[in-house]
Amino acid sequence: MVMTALERKALFKAAVTLQSTTMAQAAKEFGVSYNHLVMVLRGDRIGSEALETRIAAFVGKKPAEMFGIRNRRQKSLIDV
Repeated sequence: MVMTALERKALFKAAVTLQSTTMAQAAKEFGVSYNHLVMVLRGDRIGSEALETRIAAFVGKKPAEMFGIRNRRQKSLIDV
């Protein structure tokens, strides 16, 4: 089952803490703004496949576990 936005953000915050960094620094390393990162984690924006892959790797999960499988043409979310 796909994580909720609250679960994604909490997991990411925990990973940031364990890695002794900040969300802003992680966003910079991913090549996006802090605001964009937060919006993707909250589900307010659809992140690129590359960004979702980097976020998932950062927390040790698969992208499909965190974000589901997206049909990029229709921009719809299909639960796994």
